Amino acid sequence: MNTFANRGMKFEELINYANDQYTAKGIANIKKISTPWTVLRQGKRITSAFPSGPSTVDFMGDWQGKSICFEAKSTKNEKSFPFSNFEEHQIEFIRSWKGESFALIHFETHNETYLIDRINLLRMWDEQMLGGRKSIPYKWFQESGRLIEKGGYQNQGIVLDYLSAIS
Repeated sequence: MNTFANRGMKFEELINYANDQYTAKGIANIKKISTPWTVLRQGKRITSAFPSGPSTVDFMGDWQGKSICFEAKSTKNEKSFPFSNFEEHQIEFIRSWKGESFALIHFETHNETYLIDRINLLRMWDEQMLGGRKSIPYKWFQESGRLIEKGGYQNQGIVLDYLSAIS
């Protein structure tokens, strides 16, 4: 059985570090949202564990008086980002969010991270649900995505400055 549960852990650790930097500098307060788990035990021994239900998104918080939520995804695919990396409930949560929402996409082979805003993400998701392209080409990210700076936020040394990419 293939599992993709830990595929993006290093990427998420980098985001957590950036979030800690944002908090320490008084820029934003953004936290990782844990998936609730059900744990089955026999006596003191854990026999099984599984998600209690669908999660929301990976991160939530506030910045400049705005509520923010986003999903963080990484891929080893160098030519495109497959929509199969998303769960439908994640997209629907982003769609229903009243504040700022987006996705951060990390291309491991290029060592580049891009922000894709809600409008473009939902448009392309809806197109693929109607039979369109099942992935977002890397070239689209290069031409239309927002490349995330390393060490940015007005030269304050944020390790992965995704907030500067929000317009």
